[in-house]
Amino acid sequence: MAEQKPPLVDMMSMAIPSPELRDKISALLPGKADFCLQCARCTSGCTAMRLLELKPHEIVALVRLGFLEELISSKSIWDCALCLKCVEKCPQEVAPAEIIMALRNEAVSRELEVPERLNAMLMSILETGLAFGPRKRTARDGRSYGREDMGLPEIKVGLSEEAMMALMELLGGV
Repeated sequence: MAEQKPPLVDMMSMAIPSPELRDKISALLPGKADFCLQCARCTSGCTAMRLLELKPHEIVALVRLGFLEELISSKSIWDCALCLKCVEKCPQEVAPAEIIMALRNEAVSRELEVPERLNAMLMSILETGLAFGPRKRTARDGRSYGREDMGLPEIKVGLSEEAMMALMELLGGV
């Protein structure tokens, strides 16, 4: 009988990898995390790198090892701007942004807490059709200017009934 190897354990958090969850997340991805060379090109192009607790290549490494429970409950997956620069830069087509989206989807399916700023943005889109409402800007001379001050037309807010139904269907009937 073959000798059973003890599972890999993260000695800092005492976390044990989850091969089942790793396989579930990997099945959703266009590229394989196992192809990652850890060259950090994805991190070198990351627009949110300074905000991230874990860099894109570190997230991929944790996925490869199966430490997904920590990632799913991490703030790092919500700080990603999803600019897709990591996808463009990866020589192995691993797509860290796709991994982060899969982790976010898993967090939402488990009903874990989503950052309030994202909830506020979603509500704004549902109510007005805009992620952020029109705001006044301050010029160098200290005066504030709005759209009307600059002769720009008023922005029509709100979604059509058809757009609202499509968005609700996309979001799973939120």
